[in-house]
Amino acid sequence: MNHTGRPRVLLLIKGLGLGGAERLLERSVPYLNREQYDYQVAYLLPWKTALVPPFQAAGIPVHCFNLRVPVDPRAYLRLEAFLRRERIDLVHAHLPVPGILARLAKRRGAVRRVVYTEHSLPSRHQMVTRTLNLATYAMNDAVIAVSEAVAGEIRARVTAGGPPLTTIPNAIDVDGFEQQTTSRHALWRTFGFPDEARVVIHVGNLRPVKGHQYLLAAARRVVEVDPRARFLLVGVGPLAEQLQQQARRLGLNGHVVFTGFRPDAPALIGAADLFVLASLHEGIPISLLEAMASGRPAVLTRVGGIPEVAVEGETAVLVEPKDADGLASAILDLLQDPDRRHRMGQSARQHVRRRFGMAAMVGSVEDVYRQVLSA
Repeated sequence: MNHTGRPRVLLLIKGLGLGGAERLLERSVPYLNREQYDYQVAYLLPWKTALVPPFQAAGIPVHCFNLRVPVDPRAYLRLEAFLRRERIDLVHAHLPVPGILARLAKRRGAVRRVVYTEHSLPSRHQMVTRTLNLATYAMNDAVIAVSEAVAGEIRARVTAGGPPLTTIPNAIDVDGFEQQTTSRHALWRTFGFPDEARVVIHVGNLRPVKGHQYLLAAARRVVEVDPRARFLLVGVGPLAEQLQQQARRLGLNGHVVFTGFRPDAPALIGAADLFVLASLHEGIPISLLEAMASGRPAVLTRVGGIPEVAVEGETAVLVEPKDADGLASAILDLLQDPDRRHRMGQSARQHVRRRFGMAAMVGSVEDVYRQVLSA
């Protein structure tokens, strides 16, 4: 502990870009009990810096260990030296690579306690990462899973007697989303959409696991039935060019817009008619919580932690992954029924407020800290 007597906690993550885990960490800042814990934040990848300023603005020190290649002993040594110098009591590692490094540092006596959050299904990690993560897993003092689906896979892979496992669902600042007041038509005009457009929005990185190719196939079917439909795909990633080519091949010019990164993504969600995810695998997607907090109905794939968040038939319609026809049918049904959209959106907002509030999530995480530090 430092001279104030507060345990020193390092929140360690791979990067501070715009992924779901990173955004969740950034949005938890106002709820951290900084009278009880002395927080710092650190990340590994020097090019992922989009979310550094919010931590700095909140007065939380931010550090980068400059991991430039997959196996970089210098980055690990920088981390270990930092932990010793700052006398960090507990590292809370998010995602596998930070978790592995934190456990190695614990083994070498650089830190007393490690808490690890698993944000996605372990089976989706690359093989080397998955193997090293499992090999060092017993060094965790506690593990947090973001959904029961994630926790179930951890239990199946980790032998009995492993570190304590707690499920703490991802959360959202519901009040912040209810205050979105941006004009819908003003937003749509920036994308060239007519006022009568019916807008379906997807927010997520352009990566294979998000299933964009099935969403685009579904969009083609939707537009054939309802030419007013427009699809707004918010996010960046390695499939950007490939997906844009697919959209052009399908004749979706003018009906599908790839926005790239948008800092106003919550406002776009709040203005849309319908939120959609075509994911092949998920933990608990932050963008879904944002959509629910914004009062948006949703069409979602029945994968990972999604069924733990969405109430089928009440807050969302769930379809099987890779089913473009099912996705299109569900989207059309909701676009053609504004009363049902409104009812589902209101139910979604009430549900996320009851079960997925940010204050409750942070409090549960800090309960885990108390348990491991007093052990």
